[in-house]
Amino acid sequence: MQKIKILHILYSGQGGLGTYFMNFVNSDQKKQFEHFVFFYGIEELDKELEAFCKEQQIPYRYQRKQSKIDLKALGKVLEFRKENQIQYLLLHTFSLSFLTILGLIKNWKVIAFDHTTLAYKTKIEKLFTLVNHLFAQKMIYFYKGHFEQNKRQFPFLRFGKNTHIIPKTVDIHFFKPAHKKLDHPHFTLGITARLIQGKRHDLIIEAIRTLKQKGQIVQLKIAGKGPKEGELKAMVTNYQLDEEIEFVGLLNRNQLLHFYQSLDAYIHASEGETICYSIMEAQACGLPILASDVEGISNYLQEGKEAVLFENTTEHIKKAILKMINDANLVEFGNFARNQAEVLFKKYNNPEMLKNLLI
Repeated sequence: MQKIKILHILYSGQGGLGTYFMNFVNSDQKKQFEHFVFFYGIEELDKELEAFCKEQQIPYRYQRKQSKIDLKALGKVLEFRKENQIQYLLLHTFSLSFLTILGLIKNWKVIAFDHTTLAYKTKIEKLFTLVNHLFAQKMIYFYKGHFEQNKRQFPFLRFGKNTHIIPKTVDIHFFKPAHKKLDHPHFTLGITARLIQGKRHDLIIEAIRTLKQKGQIVQLKIAGKGPKEGELKAMVTNYQLDEEIEFVGLLNRNQLLHFYQSLDAYIHASEGETICYSIMEAQACGLPILASDVEGISNYLQEGKEAVLFENTTEHIKKAILKMINDANLVEFGNFARNQAEVLFKKYNNPEMLKNLLI
């Protein structure tokens, strides 16, 4: 059977888009697709993404973003598509949304994915979301509530025949529990997320400071980079928490697995998500979850079975951490989390669902 050629168009730097792409390729166990990638953005091409493409022998191109309406980049995408005779374009970035309109004119298919919660979108990104929804052959959301967010912004949007829900999954064969849990002197939490506005690392740090003042020592590992790194590191030093909190930087896929496996529980404080890959990877590694009670998190975590949810305040995070430390069912939380990851993977294998949309 002839493979279906698809061109993934995604951001060039670190983040969830690259994770989604790698998980998609790894989940394509039946090799139904021939993959091509066009990386685009203000950042240099992420080394792990580049290495992954070389390892998987996936042809790729990289173009640095030059302007909001980047005609040069559009031309490069069209050139790459034409020389490889690719019929399907999987659009994971707002910046090249005009491809959806060109697809209608040229009679090739653009399938647009919305990876960003409305709270994080700029005005131009909201406009591009509208363009994608109106002109893409298929518009993919990761859960129904995500579409409803956009409908609140644009009330005339309809959940029509071109609109589909394909829940995210993670590679459960790679992300898995450790064979033997490490024995820590203190309860150890971890978070992996870009150090940016909207991710509430600051509240977690404040909660750990408050716990220390009351005699409860908790270790925290922070993975990731971002513009708020200097501010957060200064905060840790000012609070005299350098012994309790460690910044481990950017981690590649193998390092990330060991990171999760070194934790007692995973914590994630955020103002909003569109289903968080870090939480899903932690679930697959059999970790109990502490997370913000916000849309994109609370709609798929089951509190009391695998997670403790909290409001985004220092006091609520402190109480959630203490509740998890003292919970006798911690192992059961982790087992349930792993089971949920397995169920999602089997039910919503992304390549299978996408192929069903294409044929």
